[in-house]
Amino acid sequence: MPASDAVSASTDADLGTLTRSDERMLSYLADVGTDYPAFIAGNTGLYADHVDERLEQLASAGLVERVTGESVYRITDAGRDVLRTDCAVWSD
Repeated sequence: MPASDAVSASTDADLGTLTRSDERMLSYLADVGTDYPAFIAGNTGLYADHVDERLEQLASAGLVERVTGESVYRITDAGRDVLRTDCAVWSD
C-alpha cells in the first residue's frame, strides 16, 4: 500500500484518507460488536484481503482494536466518533 493511501495516527488526518470501505467496516462493527476479518468481509461484501489491509490501517489509527490476541476486532470510541462525522470526508 503506498504511503499516501495509509491512514495516519492523527484523527484529523484520518478523516481525509478513510474510504467508503472503511465506513462499511466501522458501521458493521458498530452494529455487531466484534468479529473476525473473514466475517467482516463476508457481511460487508468486501474482499477478505482488502479487509485485512484496512483493518490494520484502522487499528494503527486507533479506530478499531483487537479484542484478544486473535484476529477479532471491535470499533473504538474514536471509530464511533468518525462515523458521526459528515460523509463528505470519505474519499470514495
